[in-house]
Amino acid sequence: MKKLRLEPDQIIALNDFPLYNKEIFMDYLVKCKQKNPIPLVPIIKKEHVKKLFRNELLKIFKDFEQENPKSLFFLLDGSHRTTAWAITSDKIQAILLDGDKDIKKARELVAKGQVLRNAIFDHSFEENCRILFRHFSQKPYFITVEQKTKKLKTQKKLSS
Repeated sequence: MKKLRLEPDQIIALNDFPLYNKEIFMDYLVKCKQKNPIPLVPIIKKEHVKKLFRNELLKIFKDFEQENPKSLFFLLDGSHRTTAWAITSDKIQAILLDGDKDIKKARELVAKGQVLRNAIFDHSFEENCRILFRHFSQKPYFITVEQKTKKLKTQKKLSS
């Protein structure tokens, strides 16, 4: 497991538009503006999920990759945090999960408060890849954290 600091165009966001809880977002935004730490977000390399894509979904994803060559990772959890980091022009602080051993290590970070408790840590690495595959199969479009943040701003879905 590696800790990374990434730009918002390097992470493929979840398709949970708009953000479901403005209060949580605002709490993270205030913390980011004050340079206070917030929990790391879990990500995985896009290749792990892409290998599950077929047919139309694979075509849509390849088109997305062509337009977004810097996007290297899928977000597993953390839409509110990544949006807050993006708005404040801070790098997104993430943990890269690359297998079941990393999920186990991430659970230890949950106990230390460095990562938020989430159901993803109850699943194996491969199960998390399949969960992302199902998510994008149901909502077949892709967007980076940067694009999602701009969309939220444009549609006035944020209060910053």
